[in-house]
Amino acid sequence: MSEVKSYTNWKSLPPLGGGVWAAMVTEVLDNEGIPNLVKTDLSSGGLGVVTGTDTLGKAWRIQVPEEFYARALEIHESIQGDAEHAEPTEETDDPSA
Repeated sequence: MSEVKSYTNWKSLPPLGGGVWAAMVTEVLDNEGIPNLVKTDLSSGGLGVVTGTDTLGKAWRIQVPEEFYARALEIHESIQGDAEHAEPTEETDDPSA
């Protein structure tokens, strides 16, 4: 049996505007063997406003172990590119968003 490594220091990549972006980034991270966790804040709206695989007004964050951060950031940026400027971000009344 192979040994499972435990990571103690995780870092968040820049936020993503939806689940589709998170799925694309995590697919590449998985293919490269980079451990990752996906988090989003759905608490303020119950399950939020869901359309397809996106939750409007909520940022998705991917966390990776610190030792993989530099490569994960390269992957994130290559996929995300300038997409955050391509479409307007949904505005919310939530100051923490």
